[in-house]
Amino acid sequence: MARRSAPRGLRHQIAIAAAQLIAEQSDLSFAQARNKAAKRLRCTDQRQLPENHEIEQALKSHLELFQASSQATELHHLRESAVGAMRLFSQYQPRLIGPVLTGIANRHTPITLVLFSDTVETVAISLMDWKIPCQQRDVLLDYSHKKRIARTVFSFQAGTHQVDLLVLPNTDRHNLPLDPIEERPQKGASLNQLLALLEQD
Repeated sequence: MARRSAPRGLRHQIAIAAAQLIAEQSDLSFAQARNKAAKRLRCTDQRQLPENHEIEQALKSHLELFQASSQATELHHLRESAVGAMRLFSQYQPRLIGPVLTGIANRHTPITLVLFSDTVETVAISLMDWKIPCQQRDVLLDYSHKKRIARTVFSFQAGTHQVDLLVLPNTDRHNLPLDPIEERPQKGASLNQLLALLEQD
């Protein structure tokens, strides 16, 4: 709440710097990019830190200004790769979330798919059966009612694109983690919805 009363100058600079970091290193979260940008600009006042939606707007402006000629093509390729991954993991009823869905993505942006499975091991076995080398990690996700829950992510390379598989239990099907920008439960896109988006690209 206190951040919103901060002067616009430094706050805006931090948002721009954070956006540049995300454009260059898409594996950074908004919080990580904000903290790095604040450190780079020697800001220690929490009131000066921009909200996620301010960083998102700065990122959108950055991509339009510096990567306009290539961003649309790269986004189309990312979505095509997402289609392939969603077809491969169709048994887990995948949903696309994140920047590749919202359109604020470049070639460095990972493709994030939600897979529904009551056991992480089932997804791990599928990856082994298909001989897909991957890395596994746990992430803390925010849910409604101020809940924070650890979930598992598998990451692998599909050509030049990184694919992150976020494994959620079936009970999460109608209660996805909160969107880091809007702070509301994410909806994600099904394969058919993504195909419709591709037709519009």
